[in-house]
Amino acid sequence: MESRQADVCVVGAGLAGLAAARRLVQAGRSVVVLEARDRVGGRVWNRVLPDGLVISVGGTWLGLRQDRMFALCEEVGLDTYPQHHEGDTILQLDGKTQRYHGMVPKLNPLAIAALGIAFKRLGRMAQRLPLDAPWEAPGAKALDARTLGGWLASPLNVPTAPAKALLGAAMMTLFCTDPSQLSLLGALVLARGGDNFEYYTDTKQTETHLIDGGSHGLATRLAARLGDAVRLAAPVRRIAQTATHVDTEADACMVRADRVIVATPPVLASHIEYDPPLPATYQHLLRRWTPGAIIRVNTVYETPFWRSDGLNGETVAPQSPIPVSLDQSPRSGIPGILCSFSFGPPALALARLDPAQRRELWLRALGERYGVKAGAPIAYLETDWSSERWSLGGMMGYFAPGILTTYGAAVREPVGRIHWASSERATLMHGLMEGAVRSGERTAEEVLARQ
Repeated sequence: MESRQADVCVVGAGLAGLAAARRLVQAGRSVVVLEARDRVGGRVWNRVLPDGLVISVGGTWLGLRQDRMFALCEEVGLDTYPQHHEGDTILQLDGKTQRYHGMVPKLNPLAIAALGIAFKRLGRMAQRLPLDAPWEAPGAKALDARTLGGWLASPLNVPTAPAKALLGAAMMTLFCTDPSQLSLLGALVLARGGDNFEYYTDTKQTETHLIDGGSHGLATRLAARLGDAVRLAAPVRRIAQTATHVDTEADACMVRADRVIVATPPVLASHIEYDPPLPATYQHLLRRWTPGAIIRVNTVYETPFWRSDGLNGETVAPQSPIPVSLDQSPRSGIPGILCSFSFGPPALALARLDPAQRRELWLRALGERYGVKAGAPIAYLETDWSSERWSLGGMMGYFAPGILTTYGAAVREPVGRIHWASSERATLMHGLMEGAVRSGERTAEEVLARQ
């Protein structure tokens, strides 16, 4: 087994791990990054079609106030370009299809009012949470005992069926699981980190720009600057710490360091053996902090034909197993690329289908929204993140009822020489690429302060 020595070992070469390693190297520390996959990027991934077309299939969009991502792109020489928002959005609801412009669809006034009031109520609850320790908020246990689904189901909170359908689909999109599985407190943590739920649900805030060549280019360029400090195909099996150092054992490689940063999705961190064992609070948190299910499909066309039809490419269909789609075309607009998703229980049901059946169902859904051209793409690319061994789902782990108030103190607190980073552990922009970078940089500063 190869042995290496460093000031800090980083487990995971996603954006959180790479951001942490970058900051440590800038501060003059030596680093080794161990990555289980044969690529860097983690939940940021570019896939290449047979004709050479590169498509981002993980974290893709940048948005307002995501300053660290924009700054890193500029630092490594990556250009960004605006998301195409011009034109109408399509809404499919209760068997009807409508086009609308702006943020609010053409619903009856009571449904529109119900949507607005529900978002404001959730926002007020979120703003009462301490940013770094939401489990310490007054009434936290009561919020943590309720589910987001139960809150949405109450006619006192959301009195109309259309508003319930839209809010339920929006929340399943954000958390990749049914709202009935989500702690209300845990859901509010997401809103607190972005100021409100509207930030995450409004594409004109969170999907304002894309990265030329795909967001995975940022990960590869950050890793290139670290050189041979990054070791691929090295899944970590065991972390053993003593009073003076920590040994991180991967397949065919062992790193001895002063400290280690575990920058993986929490559920994957639970698969590592720790010696001595982690305190029970940490063990239970890692095992319960699981991601939901998500399938992403990219369909490619000669041109973005929907634009000439006056559409912006965005569709919302809360009662469909494929509730959301977006325009993901390159800066030039050629070829046209649509990105569509399935989340939570519908994604799990679709995953059980024969691939040909799933493709047929998926293209039929797109055809109902965009017309017959959508059903005949020149390329079809499917990515099931739940089947990815080193992700086990996406886009982030969620909190079931009772987890935060029971285990919250272990979310970011180190265990001796073991530190933690991931998009889930961010305080701001939780669950986004921006959150991953911020978490990695915060953890690096934490390590530097203790060396």
